[in-house]
Amino acid sequence: MARLRDALSGAPITERLLISSEPGFLQTVEGQGGGDDVTVVAGPVTDTCKEVVDGLVRRTLPRDTLVDARGPWTFGREALLKALDRVGTGADISNLIELCQAARLRVRVLIPE
Repeated sequence: MARLRDALSGAPITERLLISSEPGFLQTVEGQGGGDDVTVVAGPVTDTCKEVVDGLVRRTLPRDTLVDARGPWTFGREALLKALDRVGTGADISNLIELCQAARLRVRVLIPE
């Protein structure tokens, strides 16, 4: 989260940030995200996924209802500031999905055709 805070403070007039899973990849962008506060590019799930409860397989999940939110992600400046403020500095967050869940952000999922 410190890296995101640093990116925001280093680009005080930027309205959107693009974040990729590539190491060290964080940049400012203009016009990305189609007006949504937070977007992520996702791909189809091709592996079989199982729902497991108490160590036992309950069922196979239908793949047509699942996506792999691999990114890149775009955040509007205000949405990212709000998210970082909501989770604080001591939060144990290791990825952008956890950040959005903890901050209760709505994410638009973009699925390329």
